[in-house]
Amino acid sequence: MRNVVRSIMKSYKDKQLLFGLLFLGIAAGITGHGIEAARTAVFSSSDNTNLNSATALLATNENLATKSPPPPNITLGFAGDIMTDRGVRKQVLKNLGGDYTKLFTNAEFLKEPDIMFANLEGPVSDKGADKHNLYSFHMAPATIPALKNAGIDIVSVANNHAGDWGRAAFEDTLTRLSAAGILSCGGGMNKTEAATPAVISHEGFTVGYLCFSDVGPDDLAATETKSGILLANDPEFDTIIREAATHVNALIVSFHFGVEYQTHHSPRQEHLATRAIDAGAVMVVGGHPHVREDIAEHYNSAPIIYSLGNFIFDQGFSEATLRGVYLTATLSGKTISDVTPHTTVLDSNFAVSLEQ
Repeated sequence: MRNVVRSIMKSYKDKQLLFGLLFLGIAAGITGHGIEAARTAVFSSSDNTNLNSATALLATNENLATKSPPPPNITLGFAGDIMTDRGVRKQVLKNLGGDYTKLFTNAEFLKEPDIMFANLEGPVSDKGADKHNLYSFHMAPATIPALKNAGIDIVSVANNHAGDWGRAAFEDTLTRLSAAGILSCGGGMNKTEAATPAVISHEGFTVGYLCFSDVGPDDLAATETKSGILLANDPEFDTIIREAATHVNALIVSFHFGVEYQTHHSPRQEHLATRAIDAGAVMVVGGHPHVREDIAEHYNSAPIIYSLGNFIFDQGFSEATLRGVYLTATLSGKTISDVTPHTTVLDSNFAVSLEQ
């Protein structure tokens, strides 16, 4: 009878010790402090069996403490230029009942990536005054909830049409995007904001987006006292990218650059893209030519997509301007893989869908 009692008590002590060790490890996050505390508890025991069991447990915990979890695989999506004024607005009002969400009826694919990015080609506002540029865009405020509903998470506001209706419309656009839960990059209420990457965290891994325009407007350049956009000719260009890269796990840089309607990138585009990668970008994606350019050229293992073309635009004068690229890729750590272009097409109402 005495032996049975002694066996029960021994089993109880084993469990008590192991539960205590687990508690110490969890409470201290299985850090060096927690392991040391557990080790002290173990070596105060005189039972060799307990020592062996606990030592094995500590070895396992020490291995866990020294290993970082692998970075998540994050799916990225990229769409080209979106402009819902002019001919697009006319078609929405005439044939789609004024409902901008119908431009995306066949674009459920935008909701598939973990992070979806696009270029917003101009202000979305009911404020400002027309500066009477050759082409001046002023999109209806209803555009923004349509973008959000479609699945777009972040947009670049750094492009040549950002200032078409002045700073009042530009600032209103930033405010409306923020209120809708859409991040913006390449612009801000001052230069500090414009040079701060838009950051999305996925499973604890941070992805930053930094956006520049190489085609102006120069008079909308952000300063420390004025709202505006980031320009690629900024003398602090390299420093801005290097600094942004230190604040995120992976940095993607977008440019509005190149020559309109050209299907191959220019030396200037290549110069800017490679400089961005040298400064810390893991990927470069671009727009402005309104047509598709080189896809997935690589520099130092980082992909460069020079132009995605139009995503929603009213340039119905050619097949090339009615077809764009929806690009997907996978980010793991600082490595981009599975870069895949998908052709998009626009119908007579400028509603977008994937080519069948």
